Amino acid sequence: MTLSNMTLVKIGAVGGVATVTMGLLYKNQINYNVKHTDFYKDALKTLRTHRGAVYLLGEPIKDRMINVGDVKTNFVQDYTAQYKVPVKGSKQSGYLYFWAEKHDSNKWDVVRMELELDKEPNKRLLIKSSFPHNS
Repeated sequence: MTLSNMTLVKIGAVGGVATVTMGLLYKNQINYNVKHTDFYKDALKTLRTHRGAVYLLGEPIKDRMINVGDVKTNFVQDYTAQYKVPVKGSKQSGYLYFWAEKHDSNKWDVVRMELELDKEPNKRLLIKSSFPHNS
């Protein structure tokens, strides 16, 4: 049985759409999983209650999709995690950088947070800094 070129094009198009859709669903699922971790929630809560960050960004402060494909910036590895989260307020946008550590009790703690604003990409506001713990 031979297939016409048009049939092959249709099969290829359906396969391409299915592949892109699955990739987007996978990326969204990873974002969902990250955003529901305790350390992510803690970092965003700290950002939203930090007077300087609220003043600079404006309220409400909303988080956006993390670039989960950027594994040099966004990752969890053994006892450490690091993320760059796009954030947007009513005044401006920027990125929340945060680092977390996992302790023997399997509890994660956010140990450092910095806010970078789109209007001043060469400066960061230090929101939180604590000494790293040894695991």
